[in-house]
Amino acid sequence: MIQLLYVSGASREMSERDLDDILHKSRANNRRNDITGMLMWADGVFIQILEGEAARVRRLVSRIQGDPRHCYFMVMHEQTSDERLFSDWSMGFKKLDPGRQADSDVFALSKAALAKRVGNHDSGMFFDIVLAFSRDFLSEVHA
Repeated sequence: MIQLLYVSGASREMSERDLDDILHKSRANNRRNDITGMLMWADGVFIQILEGEAARVRRLVSRIQGDPRHCYFMVMHEQTSDERLFSDWSMGFKKLDPGRQADSDVFALSKAALAKRVGNHDSGMFFDIVLAFSRDFLSEVHA
């Protein structure tokens, strides 16, 4: 199994309805393909961790990359894993709040990644930061 982190920009303004549509379709497709993960959104930036069987995740990433709603798509990190981090989530979702410090930190890093095209040597750190944020978010949801 692999876990993959990507960042992309929205090619146009996204309404709540657009995001709801993405989530509804993604959750159904991910359940069917045994893919789990977490999607974060803020100010025109998507940050997502996907996990599942490598070929399935890569096919999904290829479809996302070709989706006209995305631009400046970058795979930031990919790793193998023996266990899922988001086993209960076909697609967890968090709209980042720049007024909340933890959200602001993740958002700032994702914007910097898009602006500077963070190299592979930095991608593990970025993955760890997004993962730590996701764990905090999941613990709040399950509390």
